[in-house]
Amino acid sequence: MARLLCSLISLVCLLFCLSDVVTQLTGETALQCPTGRDGRDGQPGPPGLNGRDGIPGAAGRDGKDGAPGRDGGAGLNGEKGDTGDTGLQGAAGIPGTCPPCQQPTRSITHCTWDASNDGRNSAVIHQCSVIKQRGQTAILVRWTGNLRTRTTGANTCSRWWITFNGVECDDPAKIDVQMYTNTAGHNFHAPSIVEGICYNIEEGTVNVQLHVGDCRPGNEHGDAYTGWNSVSRMIIEEIEL
Repeated sequence: MARLLCSLISLVCLLFCLSDVVTQLTGETALQCPTGRDGRDGQPGPPGLNGRDGIPGAAGRDGKDGAPGRDGGAGLNGEKGDTGDTGLQGAAGIPGTCPPCQQPTRSITHCTWDASNDGRNSAVIHQCSVIKQRGQTAILVRWTGNLRTRTTGANTCSRWWITFNGVECDDPAKIDVQMYTNTAGHNFHAPSIVEGICYNIEEGTVNVQLHVGDCRPGNEHGDAYTGWNSVSRMIIEEIEL
């Protein structure tokens, strides 16, 4: 049966081929048979082998810059680094300047004399020397000790005063004390202070002296005594105006 079917199919194919030959030779169309239905799809064949890699294409143009991204979160603190080596010593700086009002203003000198027991009536009793640092300052002087004057005839007064390099102060005024008595035989040694401030004294060495002598105005001195069996002291301070 199969052979018969194959023979019929071959005969049909031969007829179609003869029809095409007649058409080509005579130009007349042979008998047309109706078109048959499409046959069923055959079973897929096995996959073919992979083809070879193609030639690399040319590099494309650079794309446009993208939009900036958002800020990222803060990172963790890093570990503490090692201590660096000690640096070289820097050059000396320029000396600074300081207005007089900001400079130290206290410059104090303290002189003492123990048991001077000085019975002279006209003399320089004590001297204390200082170095005045600035010309625009003043000097405060304070002498403390005990003093005495006694009546000798008509002379009943003694004066003690301060000088600066041998000159009494005149700005603002003299620095002195006077002691008067008219009681015969009076021998009272009184604790005393000779104190004051003097302006317009030039800077440099200043000899501050305590004198004793005649009273003002022109009264002759009595029987004076300075520093009886006790400490006398002179405190000198340079102060701002």
